[in-house]
Amino acid sequence: MGFDVLAFESGFYDCARIWENVQQGGTLSQEVIGSLFYMYATSVQMQPLFDYVQSGLHDAHPLVLTGFESQHTGVKAKTRMFDDFARWLRKQDPGVLDEEWELFRRVSIATFGSRDYRPAPEERARFFRKLASLQRLLNEGGKVVDSLTSSIGFWYQVVNSIESQTTRYWGMVAGNEVSVRDAQMARNLIWLAERAYPGKKIIVWAHNGHIAKGGSGLAGSQPPPKPEDVFVPMGATIHRAFGSKAYCIGFTGSEGNYMNYVNDQIVSVAPRPATSIEGALAAAGNVYAFLDYRKASGALRKAQDGTLSDFQPAKGVWPEVFDGLFFIARVLPVERTGK
Repeated sequence: MGFDVLAFESGFYDCARIWENVQQGGTLSQEVIGSLFYMYATSVQMQPLFDYVQSGLHDAHPLVLTGFESQHTGVKAKTRMFDDFARWLRKQDPGVLDEEWELFRRVSIATFGSRDYRPAPEERARFFRKLASLQRLLNEGGKVVDSLTSSIGFWYQVVNSIESQTTRYWGMVAGNEVSVRDAQMARNLIWLAERAYPGKKIIVWAHNGHIAKGGSGLAGSQPPPKPEDVFVPMGATIHRAFGSKAYCIGFTGSEGNYMNYVNDQIVSVAPRPATSIEGALAAAGNVYAFLDYRKASGALRKAQDGTLSDFQPAKGVWPEVFDGLFFIARVLPVERTGK
């Protein structure tokens, strides 16, 4: 369908390094281990996709892999990112690589490894001073000419992502903490779309909750949050930035099982009631179905029961949440490689 780029909800740097390694002879299905989010990297059902991307690497129209996650949790981010960053800085402004750089590196890597880590107050102040100086140095924009890791704009987004992650992990965020993560994910994705891959057609792969272009109107089983605690998903920012050029698709199902990605436990999905979107689609005999909410009218434009996250019930006007909905009657859990 003419797609050029596959962008995962996974490490901004990790995916850049994965792809550059693959271009230099690496095997995608191996490069992703420990660096692409494990729920993707270690799923048996993902392997044909990795093989497909690998097989087209040298075609006239390859599918490029990238990522936009603002958290640095992969092996490559923890072990290689600062070496790559220092190598780039050494060519641009070697004076930056001073004692404060070493502190910035050490504190960042410690934070990547544990949400419980906290630097001493004096170290935290020095960390943020160095971060601000790097932001001033790198904030020049410009398109990507060669690889992502040789681009000034790429490293600017990396530093901004480090700021997002550290302020979140250290409890320095007011309001909904996950909104801060999503805001930086959106900025990373916008940069990829406008600077790294301008004019390209991009598949964005992420959790329903991040993809949604809205959600404040949804009513679930929990009391509504305070206005300052309302979650603003990445998709809302993308929707504002690109308008009709961005099409947000949610995925849902009516019954079956799925694997909880946090603990690998198999969770049952109880059959959805007939009054829900899923129940109605199942009752009509659909094994798979797609609703194009941009063309929706009548009842589809009114509040309906459905699901947003992990098949938990919610009610709302779904065309305000997604542009389209992909329905799978019976959902099945993934299988993990090596089991």
